[in-house]
Amino acid sequence: MKNKILTTTLFLSLAMPLMNASAGSEPEAERQALVKHFMDRFGSTDFEGHKLKIEDFRHGANIFDPDKMAQFKGSEEFPAYLDHLEAGEKLWKKPFANGKTYASCAGFADTKQIRAKYPFFDDGRGEVVNLDQAINECRTANNEKAYAFGGKDKDLTKVLAYLANESRGQKISVAINSPGALDAYNLGEMVFHTRRGQLNQSCANCHIGSAGMRIRSELLSPIVGHTTHFPSYRSSANDLVSLQQRYVGCMSSVRALPFPANGKELKALEFYEAFMSNGLEIDGPAMRP
Repeated sequence: MKNKILTTTLFLSLAMPLMNASAGSEPEAERQALVKHFMDRFGSTDFEGHKLKIEDFRHGANIFDPDKMAQFKGSEEFPAYLDHLEAGEKLWKKPFANGKTYASCAGFADTKQIRAKYPFFDDGRGEVVNLDQAINECRTANNEKAYAFGGKDKDLTKVLAYLANESRGQKISVAINSPGALDAYNLGEMVFHTRRGQLNQSCANCHIGSAGMRIRSELLSPIVGHTTHFPSYRSSANDLVSLQQRYVGCMSSVRALPFPANGKELKALEFYEAFMSNGLEIDGPAMRP
């Protein structure tokens, strides 16, 4: 009971900035408080021959179950997403009708560096830009049809998976250095902490307060590390699932009307979650239940 009270108290302290938006937020202080919360709860856990480190959180809920971690490591030898990676590479390198490729677009020349640049806040445009959007903007700039967001076009998910795999080992580094970026962070924070749907649940209920616990047979992952391993090959879907697709699916699962995939709210949510995973290595795509 004492741990439950402490967890609830911290959860409320993390949510306090939402109660007074005019006061603004202090994102880095909040991120450090969240890291401390998880390390206080789980830092004594044995993991892979050492005590759990915050760097290990890139493995998601696998950090809480040695058997699942062993299964994950075994799956990486012959991953179920291998065909998707190969297809994503072919799509990336395939010339557009005008003879150019994705590499001709700004910032897309080095595939090893692309994934780690996103998401970011573009002050000139006044919006969060994620990799899904950047890929589509490259396509439309070359007179190609844009992909549908949120998993509705699997070719986009395959390209995202290829770029994630190329960037493995790069670290997430989201900057909040302007009023617009702070506004986007606050919007993402609000989306994460707001209860919704017939089940009256928020993202935070599962991924802060109940991280490491189970819903039926599923272990709940902590928010720290969420964005590191997407797209993920989910055995429950028997397919690659992008981060934006997962957001829509989670909201639907609590019987809420989801925000539009890659709309302002869900891009802000990705921005917020990515900031909370700053410093962690990208290791997508990854196998998940």
